[in-house]
Amino acid sequence: MTGKTQKILDILSFGLYNTRINKNKDGEKIMANQPNYTDAMVDELVAAYEDAPTRATVDEFADKFNKPARSIIAKLVREGVYKAVARATKQGTPVIRKSELVEQIESNLGDSFPSLVKASKADLQALITAIEGAQYNG
Repeated sequence: MTGKTQKILDILSFGLYNTRINKNKDGEKIMANQPNYTDAMVDELVAAYEDAPTRATVDEFADKFNKPARSIIAKLVREGVYKAVARATKQGTPVIRKSELVEQIESNLGDSFPSLVKASKADLQALITAIEGAQYNG
């Protein structure tokens, strides 16, 4: 079947069969029966990432293997070695969820407050400061 005939069939099929073709980041076709990563590639990637667990390592192997960085990260996650970058606020402090603040308050007071999570983050932090101040002074 010629490429033109295949294209016409693809258009006329209206998605009745899977016409998706896997492509790498340069748009080149990848054969479906071809493994995405060989064992040697995985071993090299994991060893390098364990030595230097940085985004630069991910980007280096994305270029080397001609794959998107998200694919490299996904492979590292599947191999159980990926370390996510800790999120931080604009001020550089670690991100703390409201639910974590509520858990801290509940553990300090020894009781459960299910609706407390609806309070603002600033109020929860002020409450923790007040509780810790009362415990320190008491």
